[in-house]
Amino acid sequence: MPSFRNTDSTEYTSAYEPLATKSRPVYPQENYYIEQPNSPGSYLGPIDDSLPGSDKAPLLFKPFTVKDLTIPNRIVVAPMCMYSSKDGFFTNFHLVSIGSFAINGPGLIIQEATAVQPNGRITPGCAGLWDDAHVHKLKEVVDFVHVQGSKIGIQLAHAGRKASAKAPYTNHSESDFWLDNVVAPSGGEHLQWDRHHRVPRALSVEEIQEVVNAFGSAAARAARAGMDTVEIHGAHGYLIHNFLSPLTNERTDHYGGSLENRARFLLEVVRAVRANFPAEKPILLRLSASDLVEDVVDGPSWNLEQTIQIAKWVRDAGVDVLHVSSGGNTAQQKINAVPGYQVPFAERIKKEVPGLYVIAVGIITNGKQAEHILDEEKADLIAGGRSFLRHPSFALDLARDLNVKAAFSQQYSRGRTTHS
Repeated sequence: MPSFRNTDSTEYTSAYEPLATKSRPVYPQENYYIEQPNSPGSYLGPIDDSLPGSDKAPLLFKPFTVKDLTIPNRIVVAPMCMYSSKDGFFTNFHLVSIGSFAINGPGLIIQEATAVQPNGRITPGCAGLWDDAHVHKLKEVVDFVHVQGSKIGIQLAHAGRKASAKAPYTNHSESDFWLDNVVAPSGGEHLQWDRHHRVPRALSVEEIQEVVNAFGSAAARAARAGMDTVEIHGAHGYLIHNFLSPLTNERTDHYGGSLENRARFLLEVVRAVRANFPAEKPILLRLSASDLVEDVVDGPSWNLEQTIQIAKWVRDAGVDVLHVSSGGNTAQQKINAVPGYQVPFAERIKKEVPGLYVIAVGIITNGKQAEHILDEEKADLIAGGRSFLRHPSFALDLARDLNVKAAFSQQYSRGRTTHS
């Protein structure tokens, strides 16, 4: 296991050439902002104080603290791919998209899966953090979120055998893809995710260490951008999940076979990220708790019992919060997507792994449902994805469900009604 150190430096190096600064004047007035007396989404009291239980704040709208990160409520925007980048760069789209969440009250926003290597992107349109040049626009996004009084993290990822896929709404030329450099723990046509994905090749041990180092370097860049937290993506059939699951890891060296060996890559990534991100800031990890193939695949697969053991190991290695999902590792999965369908996974992990906070996700669509999950101690935080795409003000919708008067961004305060 190599040693790691924080690589934070003011001396950036990049493969990309910036535009000449004289091409656009810089006006300090453009950085002016309105102070927010309360973070959007903070609890201000009940909407109707005559209703039962209105004398206390619901758990969903109580502040939550882990390490030096304090958020005003327990609502998290889950990372969602936007396929809106070129060469990994963040753009004004990201500023507006993430900014729209920031002014509407979630406690924490986690930015989309962001590749730590160019061939770790899911598609050519995915975001990246493998180059120092990526920090500039990312910091602009972070700074905007912070002046709204909100908090932000970023999901660091490598797509593994699901990389070099077609973006859903962009036509890329063939030269934009990396047809022969889709990597996984093991290779071969039988490990192709489906006929629309590439045939992966197996990583060498040296290449594995390069990926581990890339996660550490990306964490250092996230720190330079001012991120409040980082989330390691170990779910949904991407590279870390590929190593963890016996369905996709056929290695016979010390990265395959036993659970300890299959977990080795993840634990090295966790240690690299922890060494390169400020110690006072928390680290999150997203895991799929199951491959969801128990009824359709013969032989061993990834399941909840293994996830519980992994959760204990990553807790000891430096992970503070586990974001619990499921599936994504094989096209043979069977998902019963009903409201709260992934919450039982989060509940088991929370009960069996003390000292590790847990985020629940999976069709949690209203305030009473979310509050029940917290009240029953099934999770510590609630995440949503598509709900925020439908309604960027989803956190304020949850507040209304629970008779909560939540803080609005001052510029939006005239939108408050007697029922909000």
